[in-house]
Amino acid sequence: MSTLSIVPFRMPAASLGRPNPLPDLSAAGDLHADLTVDESVSAEESRYMGYARVKGILPYTLQDGYDRVRRPRDFKAAVLENGHLRATFLPQLGGRLWSLFDKDAGRELLHVNPVFQPCNLALRNAWISGGVEWNLGIIGHTPFTVSDLCAEELALADGTPVLRLFEYERVRGLFYRVEAFLPDDSRELYVRVRIDNAMARDTAVYWWSNMAVNQGEDVRVLVPAERAFRLGYGGRVSKIPIPMMRIETKEGAREIDISRSTQIPQAMDFFFDVDRDARPFLAALDGSGYGMCQTSTAGLRGRKLFVWGMGAGGRHWQRFLSDGRGSYIELQSGLAKTQLEHLPMKGGESISWLESYGPLQAEPERVFSQDWRGAVRAAEEALLEQRGGAALTEEMHQRAARELDGKTGRVLHRGMGFARAEKQLRGKAFDTAGLSLSAMRLGREEAPWMRLAKDGSFPRPDPKEPPASYMLGDVWEDALERACAGGEQDNWYAFYQLGVMRAAALRDAEAEKALRRSLALEHNAWALRCLAVLTKRAGREGEAAELLCEAAGMVSCRQLYIEALEALRVTEQYERLLDLADSLPAPLRRLGRVQTCRAAALMRLGRYEEAEKVLEGRIVLTDVREGDVLLSELWFELKARKKFGRADEEALAWAKEHLEPPEALDFRMK
Repeated sequence: MSTLSIVPFRMPAASLGRPNPLPDLSAAGDLHADLTVDESVSAEESRYMGYARVKGILPYTLQDGYDRVRRPRDFKAAVLENGHLRATFLPQLGGRLWSLFDKDAGRELLHVNPVFQPCNLALRNAWISGGVEWNLGIIGHTPFTVSDLCAEELALADGTPVLRLFEYERVRGLFYRVEAFLPDDSRELYVRVRIDNAMARDTAVYWWSNMAVNQGEDVRVLVPAERAFRLGYGGRVSKIPIPMMRIETKEGAREIDISRSTQIPQAMDFFFDVDRDARPFLAALDGSGYGMCQTSTAGLRGRKLFVWGMGAGGRHWQRFLSDGRGSYIELQSGLAKTQLEHLPMKGGESISWLESYGPLQAEPERVFSQDWRGAVRAAEEALLEQRGGAALTEEMHQRAARELDGKTGRVLHRGMGFARAEKQLRGKAFDTAGLSLSAMRLGREEAPWMRLAKDGSFPRPDPKEPPASYMLGDVWEDALERACAGGEQDNWYAFYQLGVMRAAALRDAEAEKALRRSLALEHNAWALRCLAVLTKRAGREGEAAELLCEAAGMVSCRQLYIEALEALRVTEQYERLLDLADSLPAPLRRLGRVQTCRAAALMRLGRYEEAEKVLEGRIVLTDVREGDVLLSELWFELKARKKFGRADEEALAWAKEHLEPPEALDFRMK
């Protein structure tokens, strides 16, 4: 019998900390923004690479306040279970499918991270590895990867319980729902996904289901494709035959089998060009021919393999994301051919498909044959025999759509409530796609915007209080402008928020006018910081540093301190940087970002022994970014300066050729 229950799930967990109150006005974009596509990729294949890119993550706040101190914590788990499988979802962590356990074999099908440890790999910074993550909206990991999703319990017509997880994605204006169910005798978990454009305007859409599975010498990845789009951390996209790939090493050229991830030396993405007539699936099978296999209806065509690689940096990343044990690879499934694309989505349009997750047992001698086509056929035949054909998957998709659309269920967990404010302001122009907004909470983050939508007024908090949230869009800007011209014309916070909206739209002159009005009404650190961003954009780095230092002196905010220190480092004000760093409270002085700035300043002042003590001590850059090599570059620079008294190209080249940085500093991806 299939059941759905809510139970506690305990694991060691780092603190996520408070959201960053500073709006993301960096216009940083995503890690893969600067791509080059070589001649092996056709114009049609690259048509949507670079389409509808988003710079920055506003209106979301950044989640960069986490630490690495792990204590036992109970998370809310929604567990679907029948006689064959147990699927554990965590609504507080983006609705992630954390575990899929095969009761018949007594084996876990996914890579289950034993700890909750955020690291800087997602759109909002904080990201965790393990399980299956649902990525929507913007290239990269979802804005909700460590946030609450709404959860409801529904049922199919025959009584099969359904877990519905849903949210409203604010950048693209999309509702999405993940509806999971496990029929009584099923040996596969069904996940139906639907995405709805909430407004009449056209937008862009992006979706990738990201599955972590254990890596091993005896694990082979199988997919019905003979070519793949390859992307390494050099930013170059090329189309190659698979599974064999030629690589260059210090010992010379050699061929590796990319379906065997432990042969791949560095971090790399492979987006498989799935055969047009094939049933889309992706499997990772071990030496016995057993493992996890995901398949879907035809609409979800893209398939991907990501590996951290066997280099020192990639292995370090795997340990950094967990408790130091085990390693994994990512199998992904998406709407587009590659993860480098957004696709057009018409106003009011809906998209729906069904995914299936479960065990697969194939003949090991065929799975590991040198005949690639034969190995793929072995998985295809096992999939057909053990879990039915593509027609059955489509039939389950149609059944789920027919029996679930237009229905609401019992609330199990509440998510963010910004959609409620949108509905209040936009009315009939905002389509909730049949979802009940009662599962969305109204808290401190949503309250100012609901108030603005209801009666055109806006709160005016104490200027020392960190801003809790932001909103973007023409409709919201119009509403706030009306408030600033009326009853809120003396409200510093209303003008501050108006300045942020305009700065996010890159209308810097208008943004500066609103921010200066905010400062005239109430001298506040938040408007000063945003002025610093505009000043930096204009190329006046020194002036920006002054504004940031002034702002950092007005309120206690770790992110403001770090931005001020970084500005002093960039403008080479090293003595002043050290003075500011040493003036901070002890817990802030110990932060990795603060220590990194100190190390750079000490080194460039010629205080090499002190810099070395910081770098080679217990420095932990908690929020080191994917692809960020700041720590190893500082170490190489220090060694070059100590040996040659300089850090020019020749000296740095020598250091990188002859020296290896300490493991704790090495996050190099290539």
